Amino acid sequence: MDRALSVAALLDPTHQVVPFHGRESELHALALWRDSPAPQASLLLHAPAGAGKTRLLQRFAEEFAAEHEEEHGRLLLIDDADRLTWNDIFLRLQDTLRHGPARTRVLLAARTTGWWWSSTRQRIADFDHEVTDLALEPTVADRAESFTLACQHFAKQLNVTAPDEPPPNIAQETVLDLHMAALTAVHGDPCDVNRTQLVRRLLQHDDGPKIGRIAEDYLAVATPDAPDPDLLARAAARWPHLRTRLDELIDADPEIVKDLARDSLRIAAEIGSFKTVDHIARQVFRDERFATDCVPATLTERLIERAQDTLERAEMYGMLSARTALCGLREEAVEASRQEVECYRELVAEDRENRPLLADSLGDLGLRLIAVHRNEEVLQVSEEAIQLWHEIAIDDPETAPQLAAALEQISYRYQALAMPEAAMDAISRSVLMYQELAKMHPALFRADFARVAGTIARRFHAQGENAQAADSMQLSIANWRILSQEDPRYEPELARNLAAAGSMLVELRRAEAAHETLKEAVDVFRRLAVVNPQTFRAELADALMRHSKALRDLCEDPDAKLTAQEAVMLWRETGDQKGLGTALLNVVEVAHDYDAELVAAQEAVEVYRELAAENTVWHQADLAVALAALTEQQLVQDQIDTALLTAAELFDIVRRLPSQLVDFFGARLATAMQPMTATLSEMEYHAHALESSELMLDIWRALKDKSSDAYIGAVQQHACKLRGAERRVEARNTAHTAVVLWHMSGKDLDREAGYADTLTVYARLCAETKYELKKALQLTHRAVKIMREVGEPVKLEFALETVEALSSS
Repeated sequence: MDRALSVAALLDPTHQVVPFHGRESELHALALWRDSPAPQASLLLHAPAGAGKTRLLQRFAEEFAAEHEEEHGRLLLIDDADRLTWNDIFLRLQDTLRHGPARTRVLLAARTTGWWWSSTRQRIADFDHEVTDLALEPTVADRAESFTLACQHFAKQLNVTAPDEPPPNIAQETVLDLHMAALTAVHGDPCDVNRTQLVRRLLQHDDGPKIGRIAEDYLAVATPDAPDPDLLARAAARWPHLRTRLDELIDADPEIVKDLARDSLRIAAEIGSFKTVDHIARQVFRDERFATDCVPATLTERLIERAQDTLERAEMYGMLSARTALCGLREEAVEASRQEVECYRELVAEDRENRPLLADSLGDLGLRLIAVHRNEEVLQVSEEAIQLWHEIAIDDPETAPQLAAALEQISYRYQALAMPEAAMDAISRSVLMYQELAKMHPALFRADFARVAGTIARRFHAQGENAQAADSMQLSIANWRILSQEDPRYEPELARNLAAAGSMLVELRRAEAAHETLKEAVDVFRRLAVVNPQTFRAELADALMRHSKALRDLCEDPDAKLTAQEAVMLWRETGDQKGLGTALLNVVEVAHDYDAELVAAQEAVEVYRELAAENTVWHQADLAVALAALTEQQLVQDQIDTALLTAAELFDIVRRLPSQLVDFFGARLATAMQPMTATLSEMEYHAHALESSELMLDIWRALKDKSSDAYIGAVQQHACKLRGAERRVEARNTAHTAVVLWHMSGKDLDREAGYADTLTVYARLCAETKYELKKALQLTHRAVKIMREVGEPVKLEFALETVEALSSS
């Protein structure tokens, strides 16, 4: 037979020897999916090998391309998705973020579902995709028509007469099986209903290379001396009698596992014998390449079946929970963690000495529940863990450190769930316990006390309790000093905490204290960097950036600029592009030199462009921050046309950021956009200022559960931008919304300067639009009273001016 007309070539779906036909219902389902209202959607088309997935994908792509992209958006096809690593799929999805239109469809095809798909599905959902799957029937509805068409087209290719006979009834038939039967009939051989016999008959007519799907079938009917391991694994998934051969191949040479493809390993892990599972586990568990793949989790699940007792089963469920969480199997991680907890409950029922194990497992379950946003359940299991530790500590005072650690951990959970009061209560109790422990056993617990004292200082600072924040941070640093004097190995922690304290003092506008603290941090890191530059050069650079901000606030402009530029130089030496980008943006912030700021902003954008090209997800928001800084500099230097183009690029990126990234990076991004937005408004580019303000408002709205004050502030700022654009009635209504949001916040508004400022803004807009002037005057009087009590002289002056404006109206 001509090599071009080999069996493999005739049956290869990409060659389209047999034209596409049938599958009307599936195409209709795909069209409905394409036209669904979801902006981004992904669908997995799954079926056994030979069902025609590739042909259906190609057909759908042709129909998709025939339509207008403006109507349907962009289509991304990923065939054989189960053979790809998550990183392969991740890179393609990043491309849709980087270049794709707002509307995107991702169509994947695979032979299997299982954990690889559950992992991929949950990760794709992080891109704000609506994720579904569709099972494809192995064969088409009209088998007879399909068989006849295949006979006709194979006969034409082989230049013979097409047979006229009905198709055989092949068990577990796929489209490929039906086409193999047609090709057998065209060759003049009797059509057997046995798939194995069909393959044997076809191979008699072909001595060419065995490629494609036919190669897997070849392994099922032949006994080559050295079969390809990947091909054998894929064939074993289709032909059960090959599983023994796969086990034998791996047992004879376990090193083969190192070179198996991911999908082959998944298959072997799922269908292999326990001996095969052991061989794979020895290689995979210690291989970092599989850290985020589902293969280690699959192996662990198999190994649980051999657990000898409840304790071993509990430990393995704990391992399964960790491994499933690492590979994106969040729901599965929760279930594994629940199983671990139940095992420890059984052990506690047998012996109360096992209560610490149960408490630890409840803590792990809380972490897993946070990942799937089951907030009420998080609180339930976390509080049960704390109660358990209390009981344990009462019975055995020696377990007090575990209770202190558990309180610290639950405080982080409360913080993640936007429950600041509960978080503060838990961390306060943890601090007190560690303080007592440090008094009794300083060698063991002083470091823990120093750490949690620093944590509570940051919490106090976030809540505006600045005096308590300063006291707690001083206490933390004092203990780190003692530790570093006793043991020089603690010097890095002292320097890190000095840097954190200095940054806090910068935010508190205590520039002199910040300067002294950060100077000490820089001096310590300089000394450490001389001894170990590879470890401490980056931290020195970070401390220098923090110090430059303190110098800026002291109005020591030359020193601030030089210090910031030294940080840039150090980051260049480390080769850390992310750190370099941050340092360049810091130069923009502190230099007080227009030319230096513009050059730094331009380089920062280029640095983040390169990073975003490598990893859009982690660096797209960074690029947006750099573009905001560059837009600001271009506006200041009167490069208006260029600035508006830069702003347009920024707005496009922000619109396409998935909600997961907004949740992670949004606060930093919105804060970075604020100066640019204010400058656009001041320079009367109101359309662009409002567009930017609306995007910032959308970001803060998405974060309102975590940062309610910031969201209200964004609403108020948007009202101001509307006022600047002479849209005063709309501005007044928006300001009123901000007032209502304050009333819904549940705070003591008589102590809130932000609330008073919002009242003033709303009242001023009422005065300008002649709306409810009497009520507006009452609100402004309240604002004046609040400002006087909380001590806000600048805002008080604005409120008094508003009272005067209303009184004269």
